Amino acid sequence: MSKSSAGLMEKAHDYILSLIMTQQLSAGQRIPEVRIAEQFSISRTPVRDAMRQLANEGLIEIYPNRFAEVKKYTEQEIREIGILRVAFDTTAVRLAALYGSRADFLRLLGIAEKCAEALQSSDQSAHLQYDCDYHLELARIAGNELLMKFQKELYLRVQYIMLTHLDYAADQLRHARQHFEIAEALIDSKEVLANEIIVTHLTEAYGLKNCYPAGFFDSYRVASVS
Repeated sequence: MSKSSAGLMEKAHDYILSLIMTQQLSAGQRIPEVRIAEQFSISRTPVRDAMRQLANEGLIEIYPNRFAEVKKYTEQEIREIGILRVAFDTTAVRLAALYGSRADFLRLLGIAEKCAEALQSSDQSAHLQYDCDYHLELARIAGNELLMKFQKELYLRVQYIMLTHLDYAADQLRHARQHFEIAEALIDSKEVLANEIIVTHLTEAYGLKNCYPAGFFDSYRVASVS
């Protein structure tokens, strides 16, 4: 793909992404491929390339030779992403506790503060972005490149699901407080506590506790060492 073609594709991608994240296009709604091409005075090829990228990112569904629409996540798919988040974030907490510095954890605390401020000001878009930034920063502190790569690939899905499928109003203050508690536990070298909070944080957010057998999440928890 030439540089000019890549630029056109990126422009179409960012525009469609904006329509989805601002809910101008809702789950199940068709992507107006022709209108977008006409709006930017481009062919339909870069628009289709953009849609393929968005499909890879988990935001749209493409039905070959028919149409593309904004993805509708099933409850099962949401639970699957929730389970991945538990696995990734508990790993990130353990590695962060091992390799992170006080400066790293203070930076994490700063993102938690921004997330809480956005919540208090009812800035949903900023709150969702800072929420994702917090977990990405935790992965960065962990120092594992593959973990960071997988988290980045997951997070457009996470933002979209938080925006459209999870109950945004459900105990968000508690959710925000848990960000502070995780960072503070890491600052105080309390890995077991940080791990316990992140498991609770994610199983509550995704409603996972009642979907799996009792004790299922115990394997993700760090045992206390006496």
